[in-house]
Amino acid sequence: MSLTAPALSDQVPAPASVRPLSADEIACYQRDSFVVLRGFFSPEEIEPLRMSCLADPLVGGNLVAIADAQGNAQEVVSWTEMSDDLVGVIPRMARVVQAAAALIGRSVYHWHSKLSMKAPGSAGRWDWHQDYAYWYHEGCLFPDMATCTIAVDRAFPENGCLRLVKGSHHLGRIEHPRVGEASGVDPVRLEQALARLEAVDCEMVPGDALFFHSNTLHASGPNLSQEPRTLLHCSYNATNNSPFIAGQEHHAYRPIDILPDSVLREGRFKSGFDDQQFIYRGETGQANTYGYKLLRGSRPRDKDERAQRDHTDAKPHEDDPASGARSPDARYDRV
Repeated sequence: MSLTAPALSDQVPAPASVRPLSADEIACYQRDSFVVLRGFFSPEEIEPLRMSCLADPLVGGNLVAIADAQGNAQEVVSWTEMSDDLVGVIPRMARVVQAAAALIGRSVYHWHSKLSMKAPGSAGRWDWHQDYAYWYHEGCLFPDMATCTIAVDRAFPENGCLRLVKGSHHLGRIEHPRVGEASGVDPVRLEQALARLEAVDCEMVPGDALFFHSNTLHASGPNLSQEPRTLLHCSYNATNNSPFIAGQEHHAYRPIDILPDSVLREGRFKSGFDDQQFIYRGETGQANTYGYKLLRGSRPRDKDERAQRDHTDAKPHEDDPASGARSPDARYDRV
């Protein structure tokens, strides 16, 4: 598999975005490390995915629960392959891909996507962290990466909306040592950053989108409400920043088949996620290469699926978790 992106002149022209970013929105991202785009999707466009998540809150048995710093469960399901389901269609839509390219400043490809789900009354939280602190160890030389977070449900402080630190991308990559039962940003540097920079809640309604830099400090609290909080995270990498280390083929550059922005309104998708191939995260009680304990693993796979299991499986931890060292193929999906 080639890790080199084709020349722009060799690529098929993509559909035009119905929502190109303004110069002010790009400047906001560059200044604050994130930008919120209200009504990036209409509520009607997001409603089918919201209903699918309500109907199957364990997403077909693939939603894993992992321990946060306090040992409470936080739930997420992730994927790199693109299906014709909603979760494979939305990351390929022109408005999302082209906004990510405008903010990163170059052409991009899909890194991975995930659903981060907080059930009503759940205690789990995502501790303060930077995404690039993990993606760096997956072989990305530059932090030319960004995430588009789309609100599937209403997100507010009481149900665990995202919190972000303005301008924190200027801090560069911070070490992420062991923090309690999990890992997170160096507590000493975090204290200094929070004393000097402003942390803000990102309240959203279904269809709102947030784009944030891979070095943005962000976190989310428990869901103390009676409402679910589901976010769809679509992450992108610059095409010339494909991982250079072995074992990252699933994250290597692949051109995106960009879809027109009308695809949701026209109903051009199969289902919410029935046919989506998710990343297998291992079984209950296992630990991934960061040492995170799986409080509930992925659904059991049949014989053929187990035979095809790849490097994305959870494995016993081989590093010293207190040192903050990371294996080259270590990965963990956050927020």
